[in-house]
Amino acid sequence: MNPHTPPISSELTVTAPISSGQAAALTALIPEWQLALRAENKSPGTIAVYSDGTERYLRWCKTTNAVPMARTSLHTWMAELLDTGSAPGTVRTRQLAVRRFAAWLIATSQLPGDPFVGIKGPAQRYPVVMPLSDDELRALIATCTTPTHRRGEPLHHRRDEAIIRLMMETGIRAGELIALHTGDLDLPAGRITIRLGKGGRGRVIPVGPATARALEAYLELRRDHPGAEESAVWLGARGTSFRYDGLGRALRRRAKLAGIDGFHPHRLRHTAAHRWLAKGGSESGLMAMAGWTRTDMLVRYTRATAGERAAAEARRLDLGNL
Repeated sequence: MNPHTPPISSELTVTAPISSGQAAALTALIPEWQLALRAENKSPGTIAVYSDGTERYLRWCKTTNAVPMARTSLHTWMAELLDTGSAPGTVRTRQLAVRRFAAWLIATSQLPGDPFVGIKGPAQRYPVVMPLSDDELRALIATCTTPTHRRGEPLHHRRDEAIIRLMMETGIRAGELIALHTGDLDLPAGRITIRLGKGGRGRVIPVGPATARALEAYLELRRDHPGAEESAVWLGARGTSFRYDGLGRALRRRAKLAGIDGFHPHRLRHTAAHRWLAKGGSESGLMAMAGWTRTDMLVRYTRATAGERAAAEARRLDLGNL
C-alpha cells in the first residue's frame, strides 16, 4: 500500500467533489497495480486489457462525478456502454477489469470490502460469423501478389501476404501474431512457437509450404529494413513497430480492395477453423492448433457451416441405404 494514499471509502454517501478526487487517486494507483500483475506473471496483453478497462471506468467516474467504488456506478457505466453500442463481450471484459482492480485494492488494504460482489457481466449473444470463401481468400491474397496500390513498397505487400496466409491456415490469434519474435520461427521445419497464448498457454503450430514461402519472402526483404535488428517479426513499412491497430488497418484495407464486405481480422480465425474441418481435419487437432481447451469454443467458431459439414457427412455415410 502507498503510505501517502489514504484508504478509499466504499460508502455510497460520498459527496460529488470527493468522488472526483477518488477517481484521480485511484488512477494514480494503476502503475502500482500493473507492477503487481507483472509480478504475478500476467501476460502483457492481459495487463493491457485490465488497465484499459479500469482507466476507462475511472475517466467516466471523474467526468460524471460518480463514486468509483460503488455498485450503482459500475452498473450505470455498463448500461451506458451497452446503450451506446458496445458489444456485451466488451462490456463484460471491462467490468471484469474493474473488479480485478477492486480485488487488488482490497488485498492491499486500500478498500475495506468488495463493493461489486455479485455483479455479473451482461449476457452474451454470439453472432454467427461466416468464414471467408476460397474465392475471397484468393482475392485477399491477390491484393498482395498483384497490388494496385503502393506498388513501390514490396515489403508492405510481402508482410501482409505472410500475415494473411498464416492467419487463414493456422487460426493464430491477432495478439499472438503481433507478439511473434524472429526466434519463434523455424521455417525449415515448418513450425512456429507461440510462447504466450491466451491464458498463458504456449503451443507449437505447424505451417505448410505456401505459408512458409510467404514468410521467407517477407523475411528476405525485412533484412534491409531500418529496424531489422528488432526481434519482433512484423515491422511497419515506414517505421519499426507494427501493433494490433496497424494489423487491423492493414487487413481491412486489403479486404476493401478485394471487395469483401463485413471484414474483421477475427474472421480469419473462424475461416481457419472451418477450412480445417471441411478438409477432414479432426476436432482434437483443430483444438490443439487454435489453442482451445474447451469444446464449446470449437462449436462457436465453426457453427456457421456446421449444417454443410453434417450434410456432406450424411451423404458420405448414406445411412438410409440398407
